[in-house]
Amino acid sequence: MAAIAQAYGRLLGVCAGLAAVLLLAMVAGITLDVVARNAARWSVRGIDELSEYALYLVTALTAPWLLRQGQHVRIDMLLVSLPKRLAWRIEFAGDVVGLAIALALAWFGVAALLDSLRAGALVMKSFVFPEWWTLVPLPVSLALVGVEFVFRLHRLATGPRAPRIEATAVA
Repeated sequence: MAAIAQAYGRLLGVCAGLAAVLLLAMVAGITLDVVARNAARWSVRGIDELSEYALYLVTALTAPWLLRQGQHVRIDMLLVSLPKRLAWRIEFAGDVVGLAIALALAWFGVAALLDSLRAGALVMKSFVFPEWWTLVPLPVSLALVGVEFVFRLHRLATGPRAPRIEATAVA
């Protein structure tokens, strides 16, 4: 299990690296567009639309990585004030709920993707392309989040009966 978890962690690291490259490209593209509009009176065609898709991809690529790093949004004031064993149980229940939600949303994401594919829907803005292309990252990201919840549950089950270290942000 440790080898699988390490390989999975490397996969999430690659996803986060891709997100960083996308963010850099987005910043460079927007900067180029602003400079070009002000200095040369021309514009980078579709940069605003590409930036929208890049932000979406950055979010999808980093969500599972942030969960693994313990840098996701969480309110842990209750956990640090409860007895460790009870806080551990709440942590475990939260991960079970998170897993269920991630898998349900991934399922609905796949359903939306397949509906779009069957309908042959197109995105028609600056660029024209099949709508399902924009729907692929959602179920993939949520499936990766679900896998991370499984690893989190395993780490909780095999570790000390206390909340995670990331749960001490308020202490």
